[in-house]
Amino acid sequence: MVLYENRTLASAITAAVTGMLAGYPFDSLKTRMQTYHYPSLVACARRSIAEEGIGGLYRGLLPPLITASAAKSMSFSVFEHTKQWLRKHDPYKDRNHSLGMTNFQRKTVGSVALSAGVSGSISGAIISVLCCPLELIKVQMQLANLLNKDVGMASGSTNAAISSSSHVILCIIVRDSSGTAIYFASYETVKETLRRLTGSDTTGPLTHMLAGGTCGVVSWLLIFPVDLVKSTMQSQVLKPKGTQEYKSAWQCVRSIYSKVGSTGFYRGISVSLIRAFPIHGLNFVVYEWARANICRLAGKPE
Repeated sequence: MVLYENRTLASAITAAVTGMLAGYPFDSLKTRMQTYHYPSLVACARRSIAEEGIGGLYRGLLPPLITASAAKSMSFSVFEHTKQWLRKHDPYKDRNHSLGMTNFQRKTVGSVALSAGVSGSISGAIISVLCCPLELIKVQMQLANLLNKDVGMASGSTNAAISSSSHVILCIIVRDSSGTAIYFASYETVKETLRRLTGSDTTGPLTHMLAGGTCGVVSWLLIFPVDLVKSTMQSQVLKPKGTQEYKSAWQCVRSIYSKVGSTGFYRGISVSLIRAFPIHGLNFVVYEWARANICRLAGKPE
């Protein structure tokens, strides 16, 4: 059955579209709060809606909506295949682990976390390289109205400003590689822990929601500073030459810290945390539901 053979792809696409439609307005607000100074999330939302309408929060949706399905399906596929490869080629699978050492056999919570973290890191690195140009376009469209108002850019100037920066690319790779590792590792760790606590052989929607929501919050708390620097550098790339404030990511980091201290690296995190639990919980509920139903229809195990 073709659908069963591609169950990871189909499930990830279903989850990607659902999550994108539900979470994109929050992503737009997060980007605006990171790059412009609003007193609060409510103030940002009110001003954005007043000036651009509800549709303004969906500005730039089409490119990520089209690509999110491909990116997420590829991300989950790389993640799943890497887990299988690590388990098959595990050099430590026959070692004695009485000293606390672990392996990739996924028989303990530690081995589940390790294999998910390594697989997630590889998946994130690959996807970030492929999706970097598309993310730059997305941020440009999310901030287009604010950028035009700030510097009076003509459309030609905006288009000319879209050039990849090595600093932006590095931030995206670091963010996605570490973020995806944390994301999958925390999800599978919480999921496995809850499964063991309930003494069940399977997990249900509530477990998937709790594990997915937790991994979303944890990953954002840890990688948000990198994401903020990335968004700030991307907004610089979109401005006309000579008006950029920062020449490197490190200069951006030092400037943020000197102005507002360490709290400056979490500017705009409220919107990410508010959306993180329900959106990422929903993401995994849909993914696991779709995967389980495809297997059920095919009459085969997951």
